[in-house]
Amino acid sequence: MSDVNIHLGDCREVLQEYPDRHFNLIFTSPPYADARKNHYDSILPDEFPDFFCSFHGQFWRVLADDGSLVINIKDKVVDGVRNRYVWKTIMALSDLGWRCVDDYLWIKPNAMPGYWSNRLRDEWEYCFHLTKQKEFAMYQDAVKKPIGDWTEKRLANLNGKSAERHNSENNSGFGRDLRNWEGKEYVLPGNTVTAAVVGKNLGHPAVFPIPLAEFFVKLFTKEGDNVLDPFGGSGTTALAALRLDRNVVLIDNKPEYVDVAKSRIEKMQIELGFQYKLW
Repeated sequence: MSDVNIHLGDCREVLQEYPDRHFNLIFTSPPYADARKNHYDSILPDEFPDFFCSFHGQFWRVLADDGSLVINIKDKVVDGVRNRYVWKTIMALSDLGWRCVDDYLWIKPNAMPGYWSNRLRDEWEYCFHLTKQKEFAMYQDAVKKPIGDWTEKRLANLNGKSAERHNSENNSGFGRDLRNWEGKEYVLPGNTVTAAVVGKNLGHPAVFPIPLAEFFVKLFTKEGDNVLDPFGGSGTTALAALRLDRNVVLIDNKPEYVDVAKSRIEKMQIELGFQYKLW
């Protein structure tokens, strides 16, 4: 039976109750800089790196040595140009010892329409993957996808160059060997996650989709592991973790959103007949 613990408060203080290296994954989407002022305390873009780094000590302490930190965040247009506060935040975390392993992109197939004279609409967001050390837990088989029907014809009769490893025709230095695809039904996905934006009102201004959280929970944890969302919001991380038989801790500093998270979790338990402890 999985456990879910929901706390009201500042995660820098709440996490002091948890032991060292307790969590296998921290997946979170913090309040974006200078956004949603009516819902969370607004942080200016230039102040955001220092703000987020103030959580470093507790995040580092409670994360397992082979654990992962995944941060979903989007930069902001200021005076007609992109303010790169998200890049500066990641560089600041790197200076504190975090290893930025990869940048994943959340692709939004139903991004909001709009018109801007100097840019196109936002259709993606960053998901930065950071770790404490070079070796970390990663379960790639859990996120494999079907290879596709193209293999039936393409690999049916390999001959000539297709039957051996050969370098690219444009002398780029890259090579390929189609024989490596033979007999495979599933392959690794790329480092993008396509998940539709949540379109209905769930009582929170920034609800990210459950499939986004599920992807990273599958990739970086196994059943029975502990997942943390220190900016718990509407509780989406908990819904994903519980559906995958992980334990989860949510923390948020707004009582109205703690109530939203509890309500969503209780509703899922009733609808799907899940059994877990809600504290």
